[in-house]
Amino acid sequence: MSPLPVPDDLRRFILSSIASVPHLEALLLLRAASEKDWDNDAVARRLYIPNRIARKVLDDLTAIGALHATELAQGVCYRYGPNSNELGQLIDRLAAAYSTNLVGITRLIHSQLDRHAQQFADAFTWKKDT
Repeated sequence: MSPLPVPDDLRRFILSSIASVPHLEALLLLRAASEKDWDNDAVARRLYIPNRIARKVLDDLTAIGALHATELAQGVCYRYGPNSNELGQLIDRLAAAYSTNLVGITRLIHSQLDRHAQQFADAFTWKKDT
């Protein structure tokens, strides 16, 4: 069975704002526990990723307006809180789409990573002078 098509607005959001599957998983984790403050250590443990990656993921999600970051004495805490109703609704739709179309959503994320990897590799391709 082939994956369902991803609606255009979700496709644009994923390609512009969700850099990796850990980004999506972190976003959905914090969304599911929106009343809780999370630090990067807790997110790293829940997603089985290194702390430095968790911190980058959380900072990226804060930069797109999906999370709020609060500086505390013991470090930064993050909480789900989209900065607009439109973004919140888009994330709700993304969560629903991911639950029913996991393969399609992850393929879309990975296709973006594949493009970046190919662009990086192409930068090192020797070109013959003509």
